[in-house]
Amino acid sequence: YQRRVREAVVSTQSTGTMLKTLQTSGSLVRGARALSTSPVTVTSGRGGRSSTNGHTVTVFGATGRMGRYLVNSLGQLGTQIIIPHRCDPYSAQYLKLSSDLGQQHTIYTPDFNDEGALEECVKYSDVVVNLTGSHRPRLHHSFLDSNVTLTHRIAQACKNVGTPCFIHMSHINANYDSPSRYLQTKALSEEVVLHELPNSAIIVRAADCFHAYDDFSHYLSRINARKRLVQKGRMHIYKKGTFTYKQPVYGPDVMRGITSIIQTPDQDRQRLYQFVGPKVYSLHELMQAITDITFRMYKPLSNPIRHLVEGQILKNENYVRYQMTSDSPVHGLPGLEDVGVKPTVFEEQAFSWLRSYRIFWQTWDPLDGQKSNIYNNSMGTGENF
Repeated sequence: YQRRVREAVVSTQSTGTMLKTLQTSGSLVRGARALSTSPVTVTSGRGGRSSTNGHTVTVFGATGRMGRYLVNSLGQLGTQIIIPHRCDPYSAQYLKLSSDLGQQHTIYTPDFNDEGALEECVKYSDVVVNLTGSHRPRLHHSFLDSNVTLTHRIAQACKNVGTPCFIHMSHINANYDSPSRYLQTKALSEEVVLHELPNSAIIVRAADCFHAYDDFSHYLSRINARKRLVQKGRMHIYKKGTFTYKQPVYGPDVMRGITSIIQTPDQDRQRLYQFVGPKVYSLHELMQAITDITFRMYKPLSNPIRHLVEGQILKNENYVRYQMTSDSPVHGLPGLEDVGVKPTVFEEQAFSWLRSYRIFWQTWDPLDGQKSNIYNNSMGTGENF
């Protein structure tokens, strides 16, 4: 940039002509110095965390359940990351470890209604990723506020500053006619994004994600683990789990896929991606895979009264999303394999966090390698008294 300024001076251009030239190229002149408002694309280093790959990415929702995986994946490649947040600054401090010194910037933005603050967060970035959203309504924020209104404001800010690429995280089952309010609002958020950014928006639809901090696998494990021992694993599952089919995807795989999209040249990017797992499970098979890890008994029951209360009257969001709604992927859309990510099977990773649902005395005997049986003796120790 300094070389361009010197050439302009040497060519004896008038001051007004030079200012006009710099303003049209995306820079503001202040005396002898200039502040660029265009995305920075300077690269340095061999690659890795201690380098700069030329991308500046703003990640909304980085302090959520999935954000840490994306920040870590971007930090491994030397990406400059901007993290707006409205939580306590210490709640975002752990993300600093994902990037080298000076490569990550956290911006405290307490009010996302402030358009100027949102524009300040995105105007220096060539990619903006939106991971915001809530799986349940909060005290001061409804589903519409969390999943649609906030997304709309972020998209408007990107439109105002001319962001080249906006990646929006959605759900594979997003549908206006879904009984789930979460999936309804996710469908509406896609429409809002495409309306504001028809040429730069990329929609990523992912299936239910499993990872150490998810709602999906923990919900299914919890409804089984809460049963008393005398119930022998009997639990209510929608139609015994034989009519609901899931294709869960590993959360870090989804974030690596988004990182791969960011690294792809714009002319090669698709506008709609679909990230699903490598294996399709019925809900019954998925519960069996979970109980094989947790060492819990599992006997599915179908209770029409319970279904009426949870599914029709109370409309329990977890029950509707995870038990009543089957994944419906669209054939032909690019997936994880198309962006160079190999999907992870559920059983390969779930052990690391689902083992916490084991009863502390129900473990493998260190002497003979046999699993203790707590269900057939009153002491619950696996010994014969």
